[in-house]
Amino acid sequence: MGEIFELITEAAGEGEGKGCRLGLRIKVGAYEAVCPLTQHCHSYRAFEIEMEKVRKALEEVSVRAKTMFEKAGGGQTFGIKPQMSSYEIWTILSGIAPEDVFVNTFNALEEAKRREIAEHVLTKCNVFSGNASVFSSRYSDDTALME
Repeated sequence: MGEIFELITEAAGEGEGKGCRLGLRIKVGAYEAVCPLTQHCHSYRAFEIEMEKVRKALEEVSVRAKTMFEKAGGGQTFGIKPQMSSYEIWTILSGIAPEDVFVNTFNALEEAKRREIAEHVLTKCNVFSGNASVFSSRYSDDTALME
Protein backbone atom coordinates (compact mmCIF):
# COMPACT_ATOMS: atom_id res chain seq x y z
CA MET A 1 0.00 0.00 0.00
CA GLY A 2 2.93 2.35 0.57
CA GLU A 3 3.03 5.48 2.63
CA ILE A 4 -0.28 7.32 2.49
CA PHE A 5 0.53 10.09 4.94
CA GLU A 6 3.16 12.74 4.35
CA LEU A 7 4.49 15.61 6.38
CA ILE A 8 4.19 18.71 4.22
CA THR A 9 6.73 21.33 5.20
CA GLU A 10 6.14 24.83 3.97
CA ALA A 11 7.09 28.39 4.56
CA ALA A 12 4.39 30.33 6.38
CA GLY A 13 3.31 33.87 5.79
CA GLU A 14 5.52 36.92 6.22
CA GLY A 15 7.57 36.67 9.42
CA GLU A 16 5.90 33.45 10.61
CA GLY A 17 8.76 31.06 9.83
CA LYS A 18 8.51 27.50 8.65
CA GLY A 19 5.60 25.23 9.49
CA CYS A 20 3.99 21.98 8.46
CA ARG A 21 0.74 20.14 7.93
CA LEU A 22 -0.31 16.53 7.51
CA GLY A 23 -0.98 15.45 3.95
CA LEU A 24 -2.64 12.46 2.32
CA ARG A 25 -0.96 10.95 -0.74
CA ILE A 26 -3.50 10.29 -3.49
CA LYS A 27 -2.53 8.17 -6.47
CA VAL A 28 -4.84 7.65 -9.43
CA GLY A 29 -3.20 5.91 -12.37
CA ALA A 30 -0.03 7.80 -13.24
CA TYR A 31 -1.20 10.92 -11.39
CA GLU A 32 -0.08 11.46 -7.79
CA ALA A 33 -0.79 14.34 -5.43
CA VAL A 34 -0.47 15.14 -1.74
CA CYS A 35 -3.61 16.76 -0.34
CA PRO A 36 -3.43 18.65 2.97
CA LEU A 37 -5.51 17.15 5.79
CA THR A 38 -4.72 19.68 8.50
CA GLN A 39 -4.27 23.39 8.93
CA HIS A 40 -0.80 24.93 8.66
CA CYS A 41 0.94 24.51 12.03
CA HIS A 42 3.61 26.86 13.38
CA SER A 43 4.56 24.63 16.33
CA TYR A 44 4.67 20.99 17.27
CA ARG A 45 1.88 21.59 19.82
CA ALA A 46 -0.35 23.01 17.09
CA PHE A 47 0.46 19.95 14.96
CA GLU A 48 -0.51 17.64 17.86
CA ILE A 49 -3.87 19.41 18.13
CA GLU A 50 -4.49 18.97 14.41
CA MET A 51 -3.50 15.28 14.63
CA GLU A 52 -6.00 14.79 17.46
CA LYS A 53 -8.73 16.20 15.20
CA VAL A 54 -7.75 13.64 12.54
CA ARG A 55 -7.82 10.80 15.11
CA LYS A 56 -11.28 11.85 16.29
CA ALA A 57 -12.54 12.00 12.71
CA LEU A 58 -11.17 8.48 12.08
CA GLU A 59 -12.86 7.22 15.25
CA GLU A 60 -16.17 8.68 14.06
CA VAL A 61 -15.78 6.93 10.70
CA SER A 62 -14.99 3.69 12.53
CA VAL A 63 -18.20 3.97 14.55
CA ARG A 64 -20.21 4.62 11.38
CA ALA A 65 -18.60 1.58 9.70
CA LYS A 66 -19.41 -0.61 12.70
CA THR A 67 -23.02 0.54 12.58
CA MET A 68 -23.15 -0.16 8.84
CA PHE A 69 -21.85 -3.71 9.29
CA GLU A 70 -24.27 -4.34 12.14
CA LYS A 71 -27.14 -3.14 9.96
CA ALA A 72 -25.91 -5.29 7.06
CA GLY A 73 -26.70 -8.28 9.24
CA GLY A 74 -30.19 -6.87 9.63
CA GLY A 75 -29.15 -5.38 12.95
CA GLN A 76 -29.55 -8.89 14.33
CA THR A 77 -27.01 -10.65 16.46
CA PHE A 78 -29.17 -13.79 16.67
CA GLY A 79 -28.32 -14.05 20.35
CA ILE A 80 -24.59 -14.49 19.70
CA LYS A 81 -22.47 -13.45 22.66
CA PRO A 82 -18.65 -13.22 22.74
CA GLN A 83 -18.36 -15.66 25.64
CA MET A 84 -20.15 -18.45 23.73
CA SER A 85 -18.15 -21.43 22.49
CA SER A 86 -17.39 -21.83 18.80
CA TYR A 87 -19.81 -24.80 18.75
CA GLU A 88 -22.64 -22.67 20.20
CA ILE A 89 -22.00 -19.81 17.79
CA TRP A 90 -21.75 -22.17 14.82
CA THR A 91 -25.05 -23.77 15.81
CA ILE A 92 -26.67 -20.33 15.53
CA LEU A 93 -24.80 -19.32 12.34
CA SER A 94 -25.57 -22.58 10.55
CA GLY A 95 -29.28 -21.87 10.98
CA ILE A 96 -29.21 -18.47 9.25
CA ALA A 97 -30.82 -18.91 5.85
CA PRO A 98 -30.05 -15.84 3.73
CA GLU A 99 -26.41 -16.26 2.70
CA ASP A 100 -25.63 -12.54 2.86
CA VAL A 101 -26.98 -12.29 6.42
CA PHE A 102 -25.02 -15.43 7.38
CA VAL A 103 -21.78 -13.98 5.93
CA ASN A 104 -22.28 -10.51 7.43
CA THR A 105 -23.13 -11.94 10.86
CA PHE A 106 -19.96 -14.06 10.84
CA ASN A 107 -17.79 -11.19 9.55
CA ALA A 108 -19.11 -8.88 12.29
CA LEU A 109 -17.54 -11.11 14.97
CA GLU A 110 -14.13 -10.34 16.47
CA GLU A 111 -11.21 -11.84 14.53
CA ALA A 112 -10.14 -14.25 17.30
CA LYS A 113 -13.69 -15.62 17.55
CA ARG A 114 -13.92 -15.95 13.73
CA ARG A 115 -10.70 -17.97 13.70
CA GLU A 116 -11.96 -20.17 16.54
CA ILE A 117 -15.20 -20.83 14.64
CA ALA A 118 -13.27 -21.55 11.43
CA GLU A 119 -11.20 -24.15 13.28
CA HIS A 120 -14.40 -25.76 14.53
CA VAL A 121 -16.14 -25.76 11.15
CA LEU A 122 -13.17 -26.96 9.12
CA THR A 123 -12.27 -29.78 11.52
CA LYS A 124 -15.59 -30.94 12.94
CA CYS A 125 -18.33 -30.15 10.41
CA ASN A 126 -19.38 -31.61 7.08
CA VAL A 127 -18.11 -28.90 4.72
CA PHE A 128 -20.05 -30.38 1.79
CA SER A 129 -23.52 -29.31 2.85
CA GLY A 130 -25.46 -26.39 4.27
CA ASN A 131 -23.79 -23.28 5.60
CA ALA A 132 -20.58 -25.23 6.27
CA SER A 133 -20.25 -25.62 2.50
CA VAL A 134 -20.76 -21.88 2.00
CA PHE A 135 -18.30 -21.22 4.81
CA SER A 136 -15.57 -23.49 3.43
CA SER A 137 -15.83 -21.98 -0.05
CA ARG A 138 -15.84 -18.33 1.08
CA TYR A 139 -13.58 -18.31 4.15
CA SER A 140 -10.15 -16.67 3.82
CA ASP A 141 -7.56 -17.82 6.34
CA ASP A 142 -5.52 -14.65 5.66
CA THR A 143 -8.26 -12.24 6.75
CA ALA A 144 -10.43 -14.60 8.83
CA LEU A 145 -13.41 -13.26 6.87
CA MET A 146 -15.85 -14.79 4.44
CA GLU A 147 -15.45 -13.05 1.12
